[in-house]
Amino acid sequence: MYPKNSFGRQPGSERPRIRPEKEPIDVLLEIAGLVAVIVMVMITARSYSGLPERIPTHFNGSGQPDGYGGKVTIWLLPGITIAMYAGLSLINRFPYIFNFPVNITEENAPRLYRHATRSIRILNLLLVMLFLYLTWETIALASGKSSGLGFLFTPVAIFVILIFLLYMIVRMYKLK
Repeated sequence: MYPKNSFGRQPGSERPRIRPEKEPIDVLLEIAGLVAVIVMVMITARSYSGLPERIPTHFNGSGQPDGYGGKVTIWLLPGITIAMYAGLSLINRFPYIFNFPVNITEENAPRLYRHATRSIRILNLLLVMLFLYLTWETIALASGKSSGLGFLFTPVAIFVILIFLLYMIVRMYKLK
């Protein structure tokens, strides 16, 4: 068993430094996320010239725009998405630095790392799809083709992400 630090957690430097092999589903998740990022950039580039000079930049809890900016701000959504996708993809290469709710051993590391890296891939895809939808709706709203995100957008987005995170944690305890 590995020693614990003063907070009761096992330091990442004392964990097995292995990388689980990618299975076909892992490759598919990464490709799907990358395709969604590319689609977002293409939609933004294709729509940019037709956007009005002032576009929505923020939405309230009921999905209505409550902040506006210049049309160049539409590039913030793809920029944030690219940074997020690249960052999560990079961090996912080092599962031994993740914060696990269970102790990592030589025996359980392969299955916990596999679960954690796959979970990050799924979360990455969910977040990219969320930002793709936000981009699509922002462009539609700015072009007069939409009236807003809808009042269910925020609670549904939060619910889906929280349920997924809860599932990840519960499954991790079962895999330990």
